[in-house]
Amino acid sequence: MGYYVKALPNKKTEPMWKVQYVSFKKSDTKDSVAKYPKKEWDIAKDRWLDLGFYKYMSLAEAKARASQLNSQLEIKRQEERLIKIAEESKNFQRRFDSVLPDEFVGEFEKRFMRKRDSEVDRGKRRTSRAMIVWKAAQKMIVSIGIEPTDWFYSTYEIYDYFHSKKYSIRYIQSILKIANLWGYFFCKKTGRAFLPVATPKGYERMRLIDAYYNKSEKLRTASGPLTPEDLYTSKGKIKDEQLNWLYLTVWLGLRPQEVDNLKNEELWKIEESNQRKILWVFQTKIVALPYEDRWKPIPILFDEQEFALRIIKGQKFHRPLVKTVHRYFGKGIDLYGGRKGFVDLMLSRGHELENISVWMGHSTLDRTWRSYKQRKKYHLRY
Repeated sequence: MGYYVKALPNKKTEPMWKVQYVSFKKSDTKDSVAKYPKKEWDIAKDRWLDLGFYKYMSLAEAKARASQLNSQLEIKRQEERLIKIAEESKNFQRRFDSVLPDEFVGEFEKRFMRKRDSEVDRGKRRTSRAMIVWKAAQKMIVSIGIEPTDWFYSTYEIYDYFHSKKYSIRYIQSILKIANLWGYFFCKKTGRAFLPVATPKGYERMRLIDAYYNKSEKLRTASGPLTPEDLYTSKGKIKDEQLNWLYLTVWLGLRPQEVDNLKNEELWKIEESNQRKILWVFQTKIVALPYEDRWKPIPILFDEQEFALRIIKGQKFHRPLVKTVHRYFGKGIDLYGGRKGFVDLMLSRGHELENISVWMGHSTLDRTWRSYKQRKKYHLRY
């Protein structure tokens, strides 16, 4: 958004250019059907002098003046934004101090949020997931402006806050969990009773889910499934090593990091048992189990999986960029696409979900069903 000098080469009199003001605001371009919509206004010549334009300026001089004006406008807009941010921060801090006393917040974070010193010493100093959710819970507490002792009686006001924010139901559950922990801590400190806010159910749950999926901005959703048919149609278009990388995710159900780890011979091994090969893969993502329990077995049952073993032994695979996957398979599929389709691929081959869950490396059957089974796809056995 700013001033623009447009050349008029066919004009016969000076100046052979004109000054325009260009806007990319949605409010100004709402009726446009262009890919990159913009709206332009010609600046009347009687305003040129005030803006520093002169009739006998060359085109280059006029463009240089327009650039100066745009720089001044940007500085002014930055100052206005900084003033607005500072004012909002001041108002937020004023409300924050009234409902979240510093001495209580510090003790709460020390008890429930901070990482152990030993973890910090190992180079793991980074913002934890709990701290991120705690910041969101703080914003909720400040925004609703209700004492924790009255949260239980103001459940619907809290749900309305989440509805206005259009959060996902899982994020709402995380915020409520930490908010209730704060409420219990705060009320214990002040000697008052506390009743936690329940997780939304029934109509309220559906209302919040609908708000999340109906919001206008683009949602970050889970990957769609990548199938063997998709790989076949892309052969010859995508590089062989990248295609092999995707092939391993499709036929072995591996996580992206697990495929990359196959470059390290210490993180995988092949065992032959009862005339059948078993590929054992070490799960670096799993950290809450002993070392020996972090290996998962994947039986080699099909010719396609035998070919996957040859790819691993030959080490001819390389992770593609996400934009490469989007280009050849669509924007709804990412690097988890092969793993996403693995469950239904194995079910279509007649295997039980219980076994597939083990091959995926999941700790519960519910995790496999809830996150990886395609709801609209069914498998019939005759």
